[in-house]
Amino acid sequence: MLVIRLYFLFGLILLMCTKTSAQNNRESDEKVIADLLERLIENTEATLDYTDLQDQLEQYNRNKLNLNKASREQLQRLIFLDENHINAIINHRIKFGDFLNLFELQSIEALDESSIYYLTYFVTVDENWMENQTTFLQMLMKGKHEFIGLYDTEMQQREGYNKERIKEGKTYYLGNPDRYVFRYRFSYGNRLTFGYTAEKDMGEQFGQGAQPYGFDFNSLHFYYKPRKSIVKTIAVGDYQVNFGQGLTFGSGLAARKSAFVMNVRRSYMPIRPFRSLNENEFMRGAAVTLAKEKWQVVLFGSGKYISTNFNADDTLQGDDIFSSVSLTGLHRTASEVSKKQNVFQTIYGGNVRWLLKNGQVGLTHVQTQYKITFLPGDKPYQLYNFSGTDLDNTGIDYNLQWRNFNFFGEGSRISNNAFAVTSGMLISLDANLDVVILYRNFAKDYQTTFANSFAENSDTRNEQGIYTGASLRITRKWLLNSYIDFYQSKWLRYLVDGPSRGFDFLSELQYIPSKTAQFYVRFRQEIKGRNQINNNDQVDYISLQTRNVYRFNAQYKVSLNLSAKSRLEVVTFSDDINKNQTGTLLLQDLNLSLPRKKVALILRMAYFTVDDFNSRVYAAENDVLYQYAVPLYQNSGVRYYAVARVKVNRKLELWFKYSQTRYSNINTISSGLEQINGNTLNDLRIQLKLML
Repeated sequence: MLVIRLYFLFGLILLMCTKTSAQNNRESDEKVIADLLERLIENTEATLDYTDLQDQLEQYNRNKLNLNKASREQLQRLIFLDENHINAIINHRIKFGDFLNLFELQSIEALDESSIYYLTYFVTVDENWMENQTTFLQMLMKGKHEFIGLYDTEMQQREGYNKERIKEGKTYYLGNPDRYVFRYRFSYGNRLTFGYTAEKDMGEQFGQGAQPYGFDFNSLHFYYKPRKSIVKTIAVGDYQVNFGQGLTFGSGLAARKSAFVMNVRRSYMPIRPFRSLNENEFMRGAAVTLAKEKWQVVLFGSGKYISTNFNADDTLQGDDIFSSVSLTGLHRTASEVSKKQNVFQTIYGGNVRWLLKNGQVGLTHVQTQYKITFLPGDKPYQLYNFSGTDLDNTGIDYNLQWRNFNFFGEGSRISNNAFAVTSGMLISLDANLDVVILYRNFAKDYQTTFANSFAENSDTRNEQGIYTGASLRITRKWLLNSYIDFYQSKWLRYLVDGPSRGFDFLSELQYIPSKTAQFYVRFRQEIKGRNQINNNDQVDYISLQTRNVYRFNAQYKVSLNLSAKSRLEVVTFSDDINKNQTGTLLLQDLNLSLPRKKVALILRMAYFTVDDFNSRVYAAENDVLYQYAVPLYQNSGVRYYAVARVKVNRKLELWFKYSQTRYSNINTISSGLEQINGNTLNDLRIQLKLML
């Protein structure tokens, strides 16, 4: 039956492709950002909150780079550009002068169709002289106000909302099953923005009990770039800071290994306003950037309460302690509420940067302090975790350009004399070939408060590895991207009771016949050592677990207002006991934009059959504005959703998303407080956006 469906699907693809219109209908900004984000995170085997990464891309889209003024570092922040692309753009500008319009990008031989397509959404050639001359008061008068309200609910009741649990004295969710989000943002170009963001998660109280004043999470931000001043940036409230390669300090999410195989170098805005719903990855206080001639200084300070498993007067230690930080942002039960914002954290530091003709060198120092002692658990893998109340991090980073070589890296040391280093080199070997090599070595006792350096694991410690990636443009329509990564941990990890090694390989062949069609096939293999699953022995042992991912993906236009995406993905998993577990996902998307783009509709139908959790499949989804989801597919069944956007007028937009997952092989969904009695889950989201 599955084979018949596959033949039918690919027959449909071929039929549609033969009828594809040659007209170039520009996609919406939201869809392009969603496509880029999917490419960035689709290899990440985790269900994280990606709104932070989405917000970064959205900021670059709103505040487009002036292609005639953009520096190499600014172009490096556009993750879809490799070093060959950047060199070609800069050399074209030097040789022929300023770009007159974006159509000139077509004349740069090193740029492929895909890169040119994405560039048109993130760069401009128009200089906004008025924006640079406007005073602060004028900006307040001329800026734009944006209001967004989101309502999200599930149709089926989860066990945590069962009123009988209250009578029986069992744990239950204190609030209702609805989620509310409110956003307000004022902005004037890229020079001034301030706003307020608030969220109540499903199961949390609202306006009562633990939340008498409304939302569970509240965030304010203010961000300003003065003109003609030594002060370049001011941030007050909630913000993020990132330096170097994110090894000494980097708040916020950063892309990891992906099909953008050259995207391993971190190129950050040092200070960025925080506007996402991630309740952990931000600073709360103030930051400032000072710059004059070849020097740049960033100073910042933050003080906020964090959520932990705080234990008052621990009998063994004779003092108050906490041993972990809660990262979920959920406060639904009495136990979760008791962990909310119970330990005060102070972070302060700075970065001094020397700007060279062909690069930069930076020095970073950060200090973190807790009012209560942090004491890790007593598991063997936790032996080298941070303990105490104070942590100092100092690092030196560099990013240097020499001919077709880009050298970048960072070395960091903490107060216990543990070191970590990452060092890489990007090489343009040919007009059509880029290569990157990156080495990292993080000591097992290296510790940092926030870090997002490129690595296999997210904790930036106990890892050595070397990554090699290559991007080969075979022709302007054919592109081959590949990477190979070898890594090892000399000490134990969670679910790894001994030293371990791993190997990760990806290869993707893209075919881009026109601006309206893109096809690719991909193979990824990861082999890593972990504790044997379903092991009946008294002692855990490490086995090599192999996970292979095969994918075929096609995106194409059917007509001027209709585009489609088709995907077949197969995942196989095996170890010493479990052999040939398989997960299969088959999906079809349709994207319809009605005349004048007043109404847009995205539809998806996905069929999946997954043997076990180890052969699970992830697939990013479209969503309402500023929301992003990467659901995990396991068991067997069908999932579909519809996303609609209606532009009522120039100031008002309405968004809707309805989704349903129906399983064919189970009668209960999830477990514990999240359990649903039945095989179906429906979700509804309604969002309103008002622009003034």
